[in-house]
Amino acid sequence: MYWALENSYTYKTDFKGFKNIRKEITDEVALTMEQVTEIFNYDFVNNSRLEKVRDLFVFGCVTGMRYSNYSIVKKSDIANNFIKVRDEKNNKKVLSIPLNDYSNFILKKYDYKLPKITNQKFNDYIKEVIEKVGYTDDIKKTYKIGRDIIETISPFYERVSSHTARRSFITIMKNKKIPDKVIMSYTGHKSLEVFNQYYKPNKDEKVGFMQSVFKMNTNTTKLKKVD
Repeated sequence: MYWALENSYTYKTDFKGFKNIRKEITDEVALTMEQVTEIFNYDFVNNSRLEKVRDLFVFGCVTGMRYSNYSIVKKSDIANNFIKVRDEKNNKKVLSIPLNDYSNFILKKYDYKLPKITNQKFNDYIKEVIEKVGYTDDIKKTYKIGRDIIETISPFYERVSSHTARRSFITIMKNKKIPDKVIMSYTGHKSLEVFNQYYKPNKDEKVGFMQSVFKMNTNTTKLKKVD
């Protein structure tokens, strides 16, 4: 446009006011450890399809890997109680994630051969899983397109996808006051800015954090009414 203006192909200068549209960070959902545990313990009554999807999802919630990584973990990737895999998104990066009770249990349950499900089918099925467990409350999502603020209402389960597992892992770990550098060593993040976009404390956690800092000692503080 500047070239066209300088060469008299246009005389309009409105474009000078154009600014790059920055990516809007939306209010995506993340699960608490209590919710992950409830999903993990839910009995799907002989529905092996949903049980396998559930197990894969929980595995992602307790390892912090992307679906492209955690869905293909195999026995040869386990060494000295660590999961060691080359990142599918960036093959120059090697992830090293300690096993825990949940990830170890799930791996042994499937004899280190996790169910094979395409990402597309997984994202469809995981919504069934979350709905079945009972997370059906409507929640609001707000995002920005240009200058317009868009609000949508949808059931909680509709907002869950394979990437929710990674977001939940980071949120759970940060709420447990695990240092960012330690969590990032599991997830493979190099940028703190990108990493922090995954942290999604829910309403109850926000209330708890606020109250834990500004809690009044009612034994020493007396209420005096002002006339």
